Amino acid sequence: MAHRLFVQVVFTGAQVFGRAFSEAYRQAATQTTKQAASSASKAREIGISLDESAKILDIDLKNVTLDKIDEKYNYLFNVNSKEQADSFYVQSKVYWAAERLKAELKAKQEAAAEASGSAAQGEAGSAASGTGEGTQPKQ
Repeated sequence: MAHRLFVQVVFTGAQVFGRAFSEAYRQAATQTTKQAASSASKAREIGISLDESAKILDIDLKNVTLDKIDEKYNYLFNVNSKEQADSFYVQSKVYWAAERLKAELKAKQEAAAEASGSAAQGEAGSAASGTGEGTQPKQ
């Protein structure tokens, strides 16, 4: 009898774990697909990939800021101006690279704002629900 109960507990646990794992995998796959589609649509809109735009402006994607993008853009655009090098092609590449990086930076900022907004709503909801956490003053 104990063996049957043990086997039943193990089997049930394996089923629960299997369902949880498959659901987590499904969610991760969906999220990856959404991100890839978003990145591909931005590349189609602007016409340049994120990596290529970072290489053109010589910017590290890990710590990119709007100031760095503007600084590199202004320098490269002026160096290739009509008075200096007269390279409309390079100016065009620099312009679209800056636009692509700015679009990516804006999307990251919006996602961060959305995440912090939903976190703030969650905190406000738990405080309003009367959980009692942090509501009583210390004496």
